[in-house]
Amino acid sequence: MRLLCALISVLFLTINPTSAQPLNYDPYFVLPAGLGQTSIDAGVVVSDTGDLFNTSDVVAMAKFNPHEKVEAGARFAFGWLNDTESNFSSLVVGAKYSLGHHSAATFNLTVPAGGVDHPGLSLGLMNSTELTTGLMLNAQFQLGLLKGYNGGKGIVVDALIEPVKVFNNRYSAYLDLFITSNTDRLSDFLAVNLGPNIDISIGDGSVLNIGVTLGLSGDAKQQETGLTFILLRNM
Repeated sequence: MRLLCALISVLFLTINPTSAQPLNYDPYFVLPAGLGQTSIDAGVVVSDTGDLFNTSDVVAMAKFNPHEKVEAGARFAFGWLNDTESNFSSLVVGAKYSLGHHSAATFNLTVPAGGVDHPGLSLGLMNSTELTTGLMLNAQFQLGLLKGYNGGKGIVVDALIEPVKVFNNRYSAYLDLFITSNTDRLSDFLAVNLGPNIDISIGDGSVLNIGVTLGLSGDAKQQETGLTFILLRNM
């Protein structure tokens, strides 16, 4: 389901000056849902399936809509199962502002807390287009600024292209294509990754998202196969 993982993700790049933190508090491509809507996510993001218990991040996100056009949220990441991260590894807070029924602007801040020493600021736009009944195309573009995102060099440029197929009220499939680089040296820090994933509704406003992530091309592409298991709950 819309692995932004913008990544939450296994899409986190570990080579500076590209972002080692997610550019968005929301792990998924979701437009503001309207006044009073609230949801929480919790799950595990695995960056290397060959070393499951040493390369996994536990993530938790909560968001709410205080206004019909505004959504605000926060995401925490914990390195309890990751040898390279601290127990409390990162916090991203942010907001989305609806620009219409199918688009929104985003603003996010990586907080210097846990394993993060410097703040990072990201700005973005997101848009969803219905191609035909049951078939949509989501797209998001983000810029990562400040040292917490760019390592002190250039600007992180991040794009998501996401075809969506809705089969019925229980199953939806997504084919996420992530393209990330840094304006300091675009070719050296280019990463093109693929993240196919599926939503499974389990009733009562809850959805289980299961996905894999794969590196396709670029010097900074994801090196190992990753997995995501996240439970989403709308309230």
